[in-house]
Amino acid sequence: MVFGRRKSELENRLAQEPEYRPVVLARLMHPTQIAAASRYQVGDLIRVPRTGGHFSLGLVTERKDSGELVVQVHSQKSGKPSIKELDAVAVAKANPLKIGDFFELEGVSFWITGIDDEGEFVVLTDTGERVDPAEFRQRLEAAIVALDAADTVQMSASELRKARDGAKERAPTTPLPLARPMDGSPYVPIESIFDASSATGLIAGNKETDTVYGLVSPMAGAALHTDRGHNYKSWNEDGGALFADRRGRLYVGVFDQAGGEGSDANHLGAASAVAAQALFDQMRESARADHGPEEALEALAQAALRAHRAILARGHGEVSTFVAARIDETDALIVNVGDSGAMHFDAQGVLLDRTQPQGVGRILLEGLGMTRENRDPQQESYRWLIAPGHHLVFGSDGLLDSKLDPKEIGQMVRSAPSAAQATRMLRDEVRERMRTKTGKPDNLTVLVVRIGEK
Repeated sequence: MVFGRRKSELENRLAQEPEYRPVVLARLMHPTQIAAASRYQVGDLIRVPRTGGHFSLGLVTERKDSGELVVQVHSQKSGKPSIKELDAVAVAKANPLKIGDFFELEGVSFWITGIDDEGEFVVLTDTGERVDPAEFRQRLEAAIVALDAADTVQMSASELRKARDGAKERAPTTPLPLARPMDGSPYVPIESIFDASSATGLIAGNKETDTVYGLVSPMAGAALHTDRGHNYKSWNEDGGALFADRRGRLYVGVFDQAGGEGSDANHLGAASAVAAQALFDQMRESARADHGPEEALEALAQAALRAHRAILARGHGEVSTFVAARIDETDALIVNVGDSGAMHFDAQGVLLDRTQPQGVGRILLEGLGMTRENRDPQQESYRWLIAPGHHLVFGSDGLLDSKLDPKEIGQMVRSAPSAAQATRMLRDEVRERMRTKTGKPDNLTVLVVRIGEK
C-alpha cells in the first residue's frame, strides 16, 4: 500500500506545474548558489541524470543531514518509482538552473518551468517565449558578479525583505503559454505554410533560436540552432531553415552573411535572410509538385540563383553563403555556395563525405551577392546515399572553423540519443571554445539530421 501511494504521489506531482518562488539575485553571494543543493526543499522537482546521457524529472522526498538529496524517479526498466540519492556535485552538474525559480532580470520576467522531451531546461519569458538556458545561466552569473562588485549584496534586513516582497508581488502563479510547440510535437508540413517564420522553421534576419528548433518526421529527426556566438558581434548574421513535407522529406539550409562584404544597419542579416526565404519559397513549390531527385536538385540550384539576384538587387554589397539540402530515406541532395558546409557520418560516427568549402581562411571565394564579370556564383552539387542511423551535420564557419575535428563531431553526434541533443552538444562545445578563445569567435549555426529517428 505504501508503494502504491508513493507511485500516485510521484505521478501526480510530475503532472503539475512547479510551485514558483521568486529569487532575489542580491541575496545570492556567488553564482554557484543559483541551483545549489542547499536550495532544494522536499516537494521540489529536480532534473536527474540517467544512463545514456538522458535526463528525467524527479521529486525531492528527503534532505539528508549530509546534504544529499533523496529523489524519487521512475525506473528506466520497469517504469515504477525508484529512489536515487544525489550529492551536491551531482545536483550542480545536472541542474545549472532550479525548476520552479522565478526571476526578474533586466526588466523581464523568467520562469524555470521544467524540462522538455530531450531533457533541456525550459525557460520562459513573460511573453511566453523560450530562451536558451545556457545563455540565461550566464546572464544570471554576470548579474550576481555585477551586484557583488557594486557591493549591493550588503543590504539591510529591511531592504532584503522589501526586495523579496516586491518580487513575490510581481510573480504570477504560472507563466504564459509557450510561443511554439515543444520538440516532439507534430510539425506543420512545408506545403501548408503560407508565411515562414521562426515558429515554423525559418530563423534568419538577426533572429536566434531559444534552445534548438527541432522536428521529427517519418523519415528523420532534425534540429537547428543559430545564435550570435561569443566574443563577436552583438547581432546574428547567420540564418537557418528546417522544414519537412507531408511525406516526411526534410528541407534544410544554413546561411552566413559575410561580415566584411557590405551591410544594412536597418536590416541586420538581410542577405542570409533573403537566402533562407528563397530556399523556403522554392522548396515549398518543389514539395507541392512532389519532385523527384533530379528536379529537386535543380530546384535547390534555382533557390541559390534566386537569392543571389535578390541580394544584388538590394544594392548594399551584401554577400551570403548558401548550403541547402532535400533529404529523404535514401538520398541527401545538396547545393553549396561559399564556406558553410555539410558532413555525412555513418551510424558509427565515421565521416563518409563532406562538401568542399569555397573559401580560404577568412577569404570567401564564392558567395551569393558577389559581383562577377558575366557569371553567377559557382555552385557545387552533391548527391549522398544515406541509410538509417546516418547523421548529416550542416554548419556555418562558426562550427567549421572552431577547431573541432570531424572525428570529434562524428563521435558527438553518434553518442547523442537524438538529433536535438546532438545539436545542443555541438552548440555547447563550440560556444565554450569561443568563450575561452580556443576557437574562432563568430556567429554560430548548427543543424543536425538523424536518418530514421522516431
